[in-house]
Amino acid sequence: MNLPLRIDIRKINEFGKKLDRLFGWSQIIGFIALVFAVCATSYYLQNDLIVAYGDAESHLNIAKRVVDSITPGFAQLGGIWLPVPHILMIPFVSVDFLWRTGLAGSIVSGFSFIVSSIFLFRLLRTTTRSTLAAVFGAMVFITNPNILYLQSTPMTELPLLMFFMLSTYYFVLFLQNDKRLLPLIAAAFFGFLATLSRYDGWFLVLVEAGVLVLFYAPKVLRDWRKYWPILQGKFITFATPAFFGILIWFVWDYLILGDPFYFTNSQFSAKTQQDNWYLRGELPAYHNVGLSILYYMVTAMSNVGVLLFVFSMAGCYVYVRDKSQKSRYLIALVMAVPFIFYIVTLWLGQSVIFIPHITPATFEWRLFNVRYGIMALPFAAFFAGYLFKMTKPAGRGVLLMMMGFQMAMFIVGYSPTITLEDGTVGLSHAKRPDAERWLKKNYDGGIVFMDDYARTISIVRSGIPMNQTIYVGNHPYWEDSLRFPERYSTWIVMQKNDTIWSSLYSNPQTRDYLFTHFTKTYTSPDILIFKRTRPLTEDPKVIKEQFHPKVGLFN
Repeated sequence: MNLPLRIDIRKINEFGKKLDRLFGWSQIIGFIALVFAVCATSYYLQNDLIVAYGDAESHLNIAKRVVDSITPGFAQLGGIWLPVPHILMIPFVSVDFLWRTGLAGSIVSGFSFIVSSIFLFRLLRTTTRSTLAAVFGAMVFITNPNILYLQSTPMTELPLLMFFMLSTYYFVLFLQNDKRLLPLIAAAFFGFLATLSRYDGWFLVLVEAGVLVLFYAPKVLRDWRKYWPILQGKFITFATPAFFGILIWFVWDYLILGDPFYFTNSQFSAKTQQDNWYLRGELPAYHNVGLSILYYMVTAMSNVGVLLFVFSMAGCYVYVRDKSQKSRYLIALVMAVPFIFYIVTLWLGQSVIFIPHITPATFEWRLFNVRYGIMALPFAAFFAGYLFKMTKPAGRGVLLMMMGFQMAMFIVGYSPTITLEDGTVGLSHAKRPDAERWLKKNYDGGIVFMDDYARTISIVRSGIPMNQTIYVGNHPYWEDSLRFPERYSTWIVMQKNDTIWSSLYSNPQTRDYLFTHFTKTYTSPDILIFKRTRPLTEDPKVIKEQFHPKVGLFN
């Protein structure tokens, strides 16, 4: 029996127009993204995976300390991670339940995911003039399991993606009609927010500024007197707000931490971590262009999905050869910013990625930072959507089938959700030592002194109130506690070779002093927990004078 299968594109287009008149396609895409976001977040919440990444809790805690710590205030934002994602979480971490579950970050990331989906759709529809192609590209983005996991977490990739899409959308609108100034201002504003979300945003505005020069360069060469002042005006209009965020960060680090380059010079910076990898001989892409390209391309492909990644590359090739597309090379360059950024930083040794199959088996870890590949998803979705527009109905059917096959590969595990694996079994996963469970069971109040940078235990999971902890950012309590631990703390948690261990336990003299005021209550090969046995002084009058009424500490 022959069953003819035929797709009537005209009927589909008519149905699409009716939906657009009733609801508006942007709202429909937003609603679809919302449904996927809520379902994914609910699943990962039920399976206790929202705070699987160690960095996920760190982002939550940074926001929490701004409003609820021994030394609250915006100085708690620190000087390494950029502030906007943490500022966006502040209203939500104030609710203890949202902080401890990680949902405070899920709300911010989920909202960012929805906005990104809407503006990717708008960008595609503006570029292709095809609603079907824009819907296809948006669905490539929305249904990707790797981004669905990350949008459920407090990680910072989704806020950056949102500002990347917003800035790119308005920048492309300007390139399509440079007589309108408002899109350029909007692109600069969202670029400003991107520069204060992740360092990838710095490269985005740099490339956009360069593209602006390239856009006007032919006109300037043709008529210097007419177009040079226009280029100057447009460049200043864009660059002043777009680069202002970078200036703010340099000034912030100088005023708060005394070094405008603290984000790259300090012991907590990514550069310091990469230097350690280099000394161990485990920075394979450093000063190797071929490996830098290979590592990021494989990482991007693993996040996007092999089939859709191949189609997106084909779509990019078709796009840059389509002479009907105005400023096609410049738009493609902006969309390719994540590729260029990560390839360059891998080559410079400013970032590192470990991914199975190409990371040497001799390395201690073979799965690390693979979530960076998710930044290539807008590129893949955009050019897959463009390829959908340029193919005939039969070809579109093939693309839809390949999208279905890719989803099946993710579902059966042939293409793993690699961002989830990175957070659960890779180097980035949050440790859950037995000491954490012990402290949760035995903690009965009082200040806990710990090196949060070492991530000895989880504050979120242990049940300790944030305003009952002392960490490196609580000045002057941290410095005082390293010399006189009994002054403020009821509990001390230390991990082998962390700052507290090195200051109080490794030296016999300081260890003897420690034991005069504390008793070891938990012992393991790597983690020790102490509890204070008596106050600094037993004179009630002196204790009252030393007690800080606001935070319950000794002065």
